[in-house]
Amino acid sequence: MSGKKVFNFYYDLCCQKLTVYPGVTSEEIKSAIKEILEIPPDKKVNFLDEEGTPIVISSNLPNEIKIYVQIKKTFTEQLIEQNKGNENKDINSIEWFWNEEDNEDEDISYVRKNNNKTVKHVSGSRSSYCKGSLIMDSGEYYYTIVFEPLQCCVFATICPSNYKSIYPKNDEEIDWMDFWRIWPEYPDPHWSFPGPVIDAGFYVNMNSKLLIIYDNKKKKEIKRVNFKEDWNSVSPFVQFKHSISVTIGANAIKGKPSFIKIAEK
Repeated sequence: MSGKKVFNFYYDLCCQKLTVYPGVTSEEIKSAIKEILEIPPDKKVNFLDEEGTPIVISSNLPNEIKIYVQIKKTFTEQLIEQNKGNENKDINSIEWFWNEEDNEDEDISYVRKNNNKTVKHVSGSRSSYCKGSLIMDSGEYYYTIVFEPLQCCVFATICPSNYKSIYPKNDEEIDWMDFWRIWPEYPDPHWSFPGPVIDAGFYVNMNSKLLIIYDNKKKKEIKRVNFKEDWNSVSPFVQFKHSISVTIGANAIKGKPSFIKIAEK
């Protein structure tokens, strides 16, 4: 007897049978079924048994076993799914997105997703720059940005809302912050990749011209800076590369979250 077996892979309401012979490696089985099911190579998947428990793929599995294929979702994908239909309808909630480029001749090195809520770096060594549509001109604001994964060459800050420079890092008036350097307990990304997912909060106080960056999950302050007194309105600004995805975490809030304690002037 050949000893061949048939594995039943369930995915997207369909069952795909796969003949497996003794000695076929786990990677060969997984690669074959992903190709047959037309799952993109860059997508990671979980293989589950009938109880929903992860299972190790091997040619030693029983004949006619049922295996369920589940695409693993990134933190950003989970966040987007959670936010669908749950947008804050409060009058202090402000929806915003990443602006289109002002210079049509600029060599764009990223793609847009999620209705311009996500930008993902995709090519070469060229850095990408994006400015948010959120305009903060009076009072206090709080917004969040998710970086997945955090790596070197990730900068986030604010800039004047009318700023149109293609290479804003050359402008000494903008206080760019290197995220892997300011984030606590983060190893040198030149030796550690991929880095962690960072959910960053940005508190902007236009009265005191103050920007504070928070770990949004831990509600912990990371860094604070004062920006120029003559900036009458500001907007979010990011620079990124190395296949990093930058996503607006949720609608901005006009006001100050309760966990932020700032003495009034």
